[in-house]
Amino acid sequence: MPLLQNDIIALRALEPEDLELFYVWENNAEYWQYGNTLAPYSRFAIKQYLLNAQRDIYENKELRLMVERKVDKKAIGAVDLFNYDPYHQRAELGILIDKTFQQQGFSSMAMALVKEYAFDFLGLKQLYCHVPQKNEPSKRMVEKAGFVAVGIKKAWLKTPFGFDDVVFYQLVNL
Repeated sequence: MPLLQNDIIALRALEPEDLELFYVWENNAEYWQYGNTLAPYSRFAIKQYLLNAQRDIYENKELRLMVERKVDKKAIGAVDLFNYDPYHQRAELGILIDKTFQQQGFSSMAMALVKEYAFDFLGLKQLYCHVPQKNEPSKRMVEKAGFVAVGIKKAWLKTPFGFDDVVFYQLVNL
């Protein structure tokens, strides 16, 4: 099987046609509490991002890939390797699956593909991620993928309901 795909999904490069989907995801305030977004993005800003995303991970220190169903070529999510550190051979991992397609195993499949790519192709030694303490489905998914909880970041995320703790996970490929 070729790199970055299995029988059901493929991880592919961003395309200009992804603009509207990214516009919806990036401007969904429900997701803002899990990242660093504090205000809406314009279509122009997202278009510029998509153009610059064609550079490689060594230049951008980030690689975002779309999660696409192979059966109908429908983009259903995105995987992000960011805070890439080539010296220490590590990157932070983020996965977003559109709400319509959650709880169907797509995030676990995407996780397996990106792990293979990061460890076997890029030669990384470590992936890490931050998961809100209350996000049980995401915690189960990263733990199933082999990530280990190594600490709690207290009051790390400001939410509409106060501050939430975040679990810091690592997956070290020795």
